[in-house]
Amino acid sequence: MGLIYVTGASGAGKSTVLGELRRRGFVAHGTDEDGLARWYENSTHREASMPADPDRRDDDWYAHHTYRLPPDTVRRLAAEVGDDIGFVCGTVGNDNEIWDLFTSVVSLSVDATTIRRRLGARGDGFGSTEAEVRRILAWHKNVDADNARFGAVLVDATGPVSEVVDRVLASIGTG
Repeated sequence: MGLIYVTGASGAGKSTVLGELRRRGFVAHGTDEDGLARWYENSTHREASMPADPDRRDDDWYAHHTYRLPPDTVRRLAAEVGDDIGFVCGTVGNDNEIWDLFTSVVSLSVDATTIRRRLGARGDGFGSTEAEVRRILAWHKNVDADNARFGAVLVDATGPVSEVVDRVLASIGTG
């Protein structure tokens, strides 16, 4: 089956889906949870740290940094999975470099109200400031159309996690 990319807007439920996939016994990695993706400074391409203080994560900081999943990391995980099935759950700014390294891409689709509610429950993580929420919602306006245009299968992620994961598995022909 290969390596499957589960992506979507911030607040779509990728981390929750990751936990449920693991609970069901699947090999599943999180771009955030497992440190697969990292922030990079755009002009130098050097790794950078995201400011812990939400007030320092302003438009200027985001304009100069990109959250990236190195293609070599995806290749390594795909080789480890081989003909079995594995998942990478997350969203990154260099999708154009990595999508073709996955067997399939599934995009979790949710409405803006759900995103706002889920982000509000996060605490001080990404999406905790109003500026970040606005940025996420602006991206969200096009994420389904963009992901579908590039071949992702859209899966409704507004229900209970068990149902969402059932839909993810059905969309790739397993489960």
